[in-house]
Amino acid sequence: MQNFQLQLQIYHDNLSPREQSLAHYLTEHQAAASQWSISELSKRTKISTATISRFAKNLGYANFQNLRVALAQNQGQSSQLFAEISPQDDLITMAGKIFSSNIEALQATQANLTPESLRLAVTYIINCQHLGIYGLGASNIVALDGYHKFLRTAIEVLYAADYHMQLMSMTHLTAKDATIVVSHSGEDKDALSLAKIAKDNGVPLIAITSSPSSHLAKMADVYFVSVAEESKYRTEALHALIAQISIMDTLFMLSAVKTDSQTAPLFQEIRKQIEQTRE
Repeated sequence: MQNFQLQLQIYHDNLSPREQSLAHYLTEHQAAASQWSISELSKRTKISTATISRFAKNLGYANFQNLRVALAQNQGQSSQLFAEISPQDDLITMAGKIFSSNIEALQATQANLTPESLRLAVTYIINCQHLGIYGLGASNIVALDGYHKFLRTAIEVLYAADYHMQLMSMTHLTAKDATIVVSHSGEDKDALSLAKIAKDNGVPLIAITSSPSSHLAKMADVYFVSVAEESKYRTEALHALIAQISIMDTLFMLSAVKTDSQTAPLFQEIRKQIEQTRE
């Protein structure tokens, strides 16, 4: 179940003023609100049931009942998520907080995956003639990781580290291909330029980003949200990097399973060639 406070952080920019007012009220009355019906909450907040229902869906919940369950389950958890490292912590405590924060980022990211998004993305990938994977800055690490993984499948995969090379590579893609663009903010102008080429050429666009309200997410045919939290000693991008690599790994594994008859022989051949370097 998605953590209520994290869902607010992720989708806050998507909320209307009335929904933001409701979000503030629920934050202040989380324990009590978890026991109320939608009619009772509407009466207390003077916000229509339709707006409350829309608010729940805008936070990624299937309905108001799921939101209520999250309110009940997540009481008192917000202060424990992504624990802040203190100079007074001993080394093992610091290490424990780092590991815990990474685990929490992965759990929150997993909670925001949907069967529909995974199904659509995998359909694009396994049916494409070429798969282009692109990212800039730290996101280029995720793109390279994806390239390394998809090379083990029967899917023709393209990757370039240099931005100008990425532009040229993306220009070659057509509606018969697919592309994955990774951007933490979803607002990087170079990443958006790549996405625009994809859209202009009719290339199915899969986005991995930490901001569902970003321009990249809105341009994408399907997007995945990497959940992260910024702290004093770690930027949210570091949490997001781990979550994004896990999303990429998930897309790879699901696609590999779907193309197993083609992928398995190639994978064995690749393993054979690599093992020869170890003799």
